[in-house]
Amino acid sequence: MKFKKLLPALLLLTLFASCSKFTQVVYVSPTKDDIKSINHFYQFENDDVKVVYWFWAEHGVMSFLFWNKTDAPMYIDWKKSAMINNGKRLSYYTNKDVSNYKAYGTSYGLEWLDIFNEYYATQNGKMKVSKESLVRGERVSFIPPKSYITQAFYNLTANIYFDINDRNTEEEVVNFCKVYVSRSNQDISFRNFLTYSFSEQFVTENYIDNEFHLNKVVTMRKEQFDYKDLNGFQANDWERPSRFFIRNLKWQDVYK
Repeated sequence: MKFKKLLPALLLLTLFASCSKFTQVVYVSPTKDDIKSINHFYQFENDDVKVVYWFWAEHGVMSFLFWNKTDAPMYIDWKKSAMINNGKRLSYYTNKDVSNYKAYGTSYGLEWLDIFNEYYATQNGKMKVSKESLVRGERVSFIPPKSYITQAFYNLTANIYFDINDRNTEEEVVNFCKVYVSRSNQDISFRNFLTYSFSEQFVTENYIDNEFHLNKVVTMRKEQFDYKDLNGFQANDWERPSRFFIRNLKWQDVYK
């Protein structure tokens, strides 16, 4: 009898849950210690260059700042560079008259450019920068001494989501929200492979091969991710260059 009385309530709860939407925040980590975290930005640096990463976007984005530290001109060959997503090569070069920004995801936005510009303006108050196109169709980019370019390419995990029954799932309070924290069981990794030279003819070549993997996944209700205070400001600070997010997931997507 008690069960019969509880049944309508359980059905109502299930119906409510099935209509709910969820958001996941996915944390990214480097696989080697040659990539450091500085002010929440992952950075790789050698004698020639500094590469600074920004992943925050829906389903992630391979965006980065490439800084020529030297006193000599430098060149990047995009045809000999690529993102490698779980072993699959995704080319950075296109000879079409269309940007990768338009071709591979309209949710990238320009915010990451502003973040990079603001960040480096903080490091050098005299530096003035302007926005540029996200991806150009040129095969080789010229980088003058002591200057940098910014680029954004593919989504990291388009159309991929993670259920909270992944290994080591725990309920935690993060940013004053009760959320589920889990480790991905899909072992997704991606690499940024870049070929650069101090010769325009690439007589000699140098390579950068930075690898990252997905560290953990935080699952929450959509309202928790989007929550704003009485003044309309975002109240929960999930955004970091080392993370990305996945929106509008259904109950059955995340609760397996």
